[in-house]
Amino acid sequence: MIENILFYIHYALLLLFGIILTFAFAGLRFSRKNAVITVALAAACGLTQLLIYIGAGEDMVWKVYPLITHLPAVLVLCIYCRKKISTALASVSATYLCCQLPKWMGMLVAATTGSPVADQAVRILTLLAVGFTAVRCFAGHVSEIFSKDTGSVLIFGCIPMIYYLFDYSMSIYTDIWLTNNRVAAEFMPFFLCIIYFLFCTIYYKEYEQKAEALRKEQITAIAVQQQQSEMAAIRRSEHEIRILRHDMKHFLDMLAVHLQENDVESSLKIVENLSSKVADTAIRRFCTNDMINYVLSSYTEKCSTMMIRLNTDIAMESLHADEIMFCSILSNALDNAVNAVRDLPPEKRQINLMLKTSNGRLLLSVKNLFRNRPVFRDGMPVSANEGKEHGYGTQSIRYMAEKLGGNCQFTLQDEYFILRVVI
Repeated sequence: MIENILFYIHYALLLLFGIILTFAFAGLRFSRKNAVITVALAAACGLTQLLIYIGAGEDMVWKVYPLITHLPAVLVLCIYCRKKISTALASVSATYLCCQLPKWMGMLVAATTGSPVADQAVRILTLLAVGFTAVRCFAGHVSEIFSKDTGSVLIFGCIPMIYYLFDYSMSIYTDIWLTNNRVAAEFMPFFLCIIYFLFCTIYYKEYEQKAEALRKEQITAIAVQQQQSEMAAIRRSEHEIRILRHDMKHFLDMLAVHLQENDVESSLKIVENLSSKVADTAIRRFCTNDMINYVLSSYTEKCSTMMIRLNTDIAMESLHADEIMFCSILSNALDNAVNAVRDLPPEKRQINLMLKTSNGRLLLSVKNLFRNRPVFRDGMPVSANEGKEHGYGTQSIRYMAEKLGGNCQFTLQDEYFILRVVI
């Protein structure tokens, strides 16, 4: 008697579990409207199953279960909720996969204790636990995956879909699974092997595309930041020129007075002062590339403000690489060096920059002291305070150097951290 009661409770909960979890995996949020749909669908499916159970028995119910339960759920999702067919199928099959844990736990307890009552009780408890956990912890993430394009849904939904077909074809519509047929027994391991390597390949491509998009976003951000720095430098120069033009009349008047008085020394001081002001309006040129000049001028001014000595040795011809990506490398390298030396005593705040061309190759070297000694992993520096001295900047340097057909090297030499880039 207790066994029958528990059986019917389990059966009703299984139906409600399947519909609720299917809707949750499909991305339907809990609301009054969705609750009404859930209850109505469960009542219609349950009544249909009861009529078939009375008329043809339990075996027939399981054989037509996809038609009287799963198909209506798919139709409701596609027609009423306007979900894609791939989303509906993946949600139904993923829910079917979740039903296997309560089933297996009940079979384990039955095999251990030999008690049908314990079997049904454990199935009910496990079903409730799985349903609660799946809805609270997994449904949101799964629904995000199943809402993507059809190709992505099929990639993530192929395992539950194939298992759904396999289980019905091998254990419900036929008894092949019980005949110790080796072909049937080895099918799922064979399928999982193929899916595993296929998934690894697709995931790797997706990861690479995401990383590439992130790098492009970073490069674009650096390019925009660099253009803003260039515009700021141009505005400063224009402002200084306007001031110089305004003061030019006073300089000339003073010069004329001193010349009339034959005061050569004072006249020379006025000319020297005027020449220095004219020189200050010009953007410092380190090489023939304007963008590199803007980068180096910006960091020269930044280092001067922070009392950091930036020693430059520039002997390069025209830049043969993509200037935005190379300036990104240069900016990251100098930014890391500035962050590394800014907390040192003033006498140790020094950065040595070398930029040369040799045999058609572009050589960049940045050498600086440091306060926290970085640790190297796989040739890349990391530190306890990652992101302040060495972190994403070094990864970007390596990535962009490789994209430009070159390579980079990070080394420690005595008290110095040295970056070398060859392009």
